[in-house]
Amino acid sequence: MKPDGGSVGRLRGKSGPARLAASRCGAFWLKSIRAWRLTLDWTVLLYLVLPALWVAGGMYMDLLRHPPEWIGRLPVQTPVVVLGILMVRARLRTFAEYGDGLFLRSSGRWVRGMTMAGLVYTLAARLALSAAGAGVMLPLLSRASAWSLGAGAALALSAGLMGFVWAVVRDSAERRWHGLRRVLAVYGLRAAFFAAWIFAAAWGMRGAEPVVVAASIAVLAMTCAGLGWRRAGLSGAFAHELEAEQQAYADNVGWVLMDTEQAKRPPAGRRPWVLRKPRRLLKRRDEAARIAELWLRSTLRDAGLMRTLIQFTFLGIMAIWLSPFWLAGVAWIGMSALLIWWLNGVWGKWEMERYMALYDWREEVRSAAREIGRSLLLRPVALAWCAVFGLHAGWMYGGLWWLAVLLLPAIGFPLLSRINRAASAMFYSRRAGRQRPEVEKTT
Repeated sequence: MKPDGGSVGRLRGKSGPARLAASRCGAFWLKSIRAWRLTLDWTVLLYLVLPALWVAGGMYMDLLRHPPEWIGRLPVQTPVVVLGILMVRARLRTFAEYGDGLFLRSSGRWVRGMTMAGLVYTLAARLALSAAGAGVMLPLLSRASAWSLGAGAALALSAGLMGFVWAVVRDSAERRWHGLRRVLAVYGLRAAFFAAWIFAAAWGMRGAEPVVVAASIAVLAMTCAGLGWRRAGLSGAFAHELEAEQQAYADNVGWVLMDTEQAKRPPAGRRPWVLRKPRRLLKRRDEAARIAELWLRSTLRDAGLMRTLIQFTFLGIMAIWLSPFWLAGVAWIGMSALLIWWLNGVWGKWEMERYMALYDWREEVRSAAREIGRSLLLRPVALAWCAVFGLHAGWMYGGLWWLAVLLLPAIGFPLLSRINRAASAMFYSRRAGRQRPEVEKTT
């Protein structure tokens, strides 16, 4: 059914594309702020956020007044790398909504105007972010690397323009490919852009003439204008724009609303990337082992959970390696306990899924399956931490201490079983304590 001309006419009479895009931009950030306020209430702001900002500001002022020696040892390319990391996270925004498919998308003027407003917003956001990053780093690096205000401004401007170019190129790649091809294309192009940015910025810092630098920035600006004009005239990208807006909202509030439908990212492909074929993962075929295998398959196929697990693994490696030798053992026990607690929470969320909640397993089977499932992911990570602990001992003391690389995992294997079993008993008692008042109330 085609829309009537009166609907579009009434929309034109009330506002223009720029005003509509501005209102949607404000609504987007207001919605994100309200989501974060679910966690950052006045108590958290008063007792955690404000003291943290005060301490961080004091440390930054102390660095400005009394710069330490390690700042002078930083490579000259440090600001280039930091701005490059900020640059390759850009995403093109158009503020499209599902209701636009009713009649707004049938008007070429409104589609083009909304797209142009999104391009302007993306460029302004990149320039503001690069200026903020350069403004934080420039006072520190001006003393160590003799950075001038003009060089910092040129670097920030070129980083913002390159971020806009990357956003348009990324948008084109995500529209063209899907599934695994899209992921590989985005990461490959991101690596190529990052390498090209570092090479071009290093060339500009090696003493290029100001006229050459200004001409390069002008060429980059004309490239941005050409890519933006070409993207504004593109049609048939409504589904991709909706997906990009959903991912942008998930980037903002994904940590706060990780269990809601609003913050979930759409899947990158139609089929899972790992464990595509129904092969057995465990030799045991009792009921508890089969339930644990179902949970392991679900966890390994969840990209967000695996990303968190990998980050947790690297965090534990850093905590053990950077701690003194006598404190590394305590760090290993603490990180293992935190990992068990996180895996138990992941299991609880999996049990409450719509499909899995239909199963009524016996409590002893449920507890045994939970313990088996936790151990399947706990042991590889915790034993890797044991090996890092042994490497740390061998690196510090040498000699026979290198045998700790083999001895510590051998000692940690049975110890992890005891810790996991004790955690199962504790979680079982807590769950029974919560269920007892409910049963008494029902009775």
